[in-house]
Amino acid sequence: MTRRGVVHTLDSFFAAIIIVTALLYASQIPRERDYLEDENLDALGMQTLVRLDGDGVLGRLVDDNDWDGLERAIRVALPTWVSFNATVFDEQGAIINNHSISNGGLLGRRVESLEYPISVESGSCPIYRLRLQIGG
Repeated sequence: MTRRGVVHTLDSFFAAIIIVTALLYASQIPRERDYLEDENLDALGMQTLVRLDGDGVLGRLVDDNDWDGLERAIRVALPTWVSFNATVFDEQGAIINNHSISNGGLLGRRVESLEYPISVESGSCPIYRLRLQIGG
C-alpha cells in the first residue's frame, strides 16, 4: 500500500516539473510586437511626400496627369506594410485624378489622413493639393 502512495507522489512531482518547465519556456519565447504602434503614420506620410517633392517629381507627375506614375512613386517610397489612397485637388477644390491612386485600399487598424500642397513650376504656376490617406 505504501508503494502506491509513492508512485502517485512521483507522478505528481513529474507533472509539476513538466508544467513549470513549460511555463519557463513559454515566458522566454519572444512575443510579436505591434510595430505599427511605434510608427507615426502622419510623419511617415509627410516624410514620403516631402522626399518625392524635393526634386519636383510630385509636381511633374501631377501636372502631366500621370496618375499611374504617381501611384508607383508613392508605392515605392512607402514601406510595404503601409496601404494608401491618394486624391489630387485643383485650386478650386475639384478632384482632378480620373482614376484611383491606391495600392489596394486602406488596410490596418489605424488610418491617418494628411494634405500636402504641390506647386508646379510653369507659366501659370498652378497649386494642387494632394490628400494622402495611409493605413497600417
